[in-house]
Amino acid sequence: MNRAIGWSSVLLAVACAATVAGAAHASPGTGADAGAAPVAAIDAQASGVAVRLRGISAVDANVAWASGREGTVLRTVDGGAHWQAIRVPGAEKLDFRDVEGFDADRAVVLSIGPGADSRVYRTDDGGRSWQLALQNADPRAFFDCMAFDGERGWMLGDPVDGAFQVYASADGGRTWTLQAGAMPPAEQDEAAFAASGTCIATTPWAGRMAVGGGGASRAFVDDGASRWTAHSVPMPARVPAAGIFSAAPAGTDMLLVGGDFEHEAAPGSAALAQRRDDGTLAVSALPDPRGYRSGVACAGRARPRCVAVGPSGVDVLVDGRWQPLSDVGYDAVDLAADGSGRGWASGDKGRIARIRLAPAD
Repeated sequence: MNRAIGWSSVLLAVACAATVAGAAHASPGTGADAGAAPVAAIDAQASGVAVRLRGISAVDANVAWASGREGTVLRTVDGGAHWQAIRVPGAEKLDFRDVEGFDADRAVVLSIGPGADSRVYRTDDGGRSWQLALQNADPRAFFDCMAFDGERGWMLGDPVDGAFQVYASADGGRTWTLQAGAMPPAEQDEAAFAASGTCIATTPWAGRMAVGGGGASRAFVDDGASRWTAHSVPMPARVPAAGIFSAAPAGTDMLLVGGDFEHEAAPGSAALAQRRDDGTLAVSALPDPRGYRSGVACAGRARPRCVAVGPSGVDVLVDGRWQPLSDVGYDAVDLAADGSGRGWASGDKGRIARIRLAPAD
């Protein structure tokens, strides 16, 4: 490994001990030790809508975007004190499973579904107008999730002709190009999960990672030159409902979470992916979160703290142990890229909540 000591080593050592001992979860809202300051807090906000919101994007402490069913797009510019409902013309029947906000004015949303229902829209004026950037024309294709690094973007779709589809954008999602032949062959019944918009993510080592499940639990990593390699992950897979649902940078590593969406309250699954000096990937199992987890986000570099959400609750990963934060369910979570640990979670029945992670670095 490229790090002999540090957060990753501590996390895996604690994870191993917890697995052997069957360690219990800590109490909600507490630190790892009795009397310690809370490591995280979650505060519900009023979204003004009742639809399921599976997309969330935290730009900074004040600006965020959310998306969901019935063509719903929301925006706040005051830290969530007020959420504005924004109309995307012609999208009233679409399910927006992912949103990527660049600032208060610019954002990209992705809808799912067979054929023409899979689309990408972009706004440059705070949602007053929208441009249709990409519409699927293949009835076999199904868009799942997006990730951006500045103006560069990547979108993952389910396998067509035996391989996952990856689209790339060099202009902030205004135009997209299919990277034909970039992905290795998919396993039978393998697919991605459009559960939180986080089945593809940028990595700390200047690459991308895509994850999925069903027929196999695998992580796909590109080398920065649009060549993707597949890596087996020690997380359960089951057709059609179990596998890896979300990936997020965690310091210099990648944290993966998932489970089985048909058994939401059963223990979920998690793993840590580390890049070796020779560029290969080492993936190690972590203790299970309390339930199936559809989204994860982390803050901090040397000792990152991470929050994972799912329909049965919210957990925080602190030094290799999952601590319950809430029994209220959410589908998606995102933390601002400034490392402040501030962000939002979104879910069913219009739920939106402000997330605050205490810094550990």
